[in-house]
Amino acid sequence: MAVGIDERIEESKNWFERAAQHLPLYKGYKEKELRREADKIQREYVAKRLETSHQKLDEVQLELSRRGTLEVMGILDTTIRKLRTVRDRVQFADYGYAGLFDTTKVDLAKLNELYQFDVQLQEEARGVEELAAAISADSPSLRADIDLLDERITALDSHFAEREQLITGAGR
Repeated sequence: MAVGIDERIEESKNWFERAAQHLPLYKGYKEKELRREADKIQREYVAKRLETSHQKLDEVQLELSRRGTLEVMGILDTTIRKLRTVRDRVQFADYGYAGLFDTTKVDLAKLNELYQFDVQLQEEARGVEELAAAISADSPSLRADIDLLDERITALDSHFAEREQLITGAGR
């Protein structure tokens, strides 16, 4: 997906941006901006995968409610809330902007590293989405399925927490 995003960004440049990219100061600035935009697009994709998972789990929860299967609903509700929190963290995370007077500066190399980190998150989010899609209110192993999904969400959240350290050198 990284190649596709970069190609789309390159294609969207107008004639002025193509000409100005040969100026040293502008080129560095524009490369950073484009990498930030690619990072943002990547995180939006991850958040969308998590939102799809959230919607599927809401459907399962509704079916459990209709059936009166309350013992599993509480566990599923906790997992849904955790998933929503992780989705929001990914969607609204800082995408590496550093203004002229900000104390934390994010250079192009760090932005590239951050983008690659988000590409890895995409794979983890797909795994969460696949597990969520497989969960069914009819499953005899529903509790174990939810526990496995919960573990994957926790692992994704832990991995995402490393992202802040990439930007600032500090954890949450």
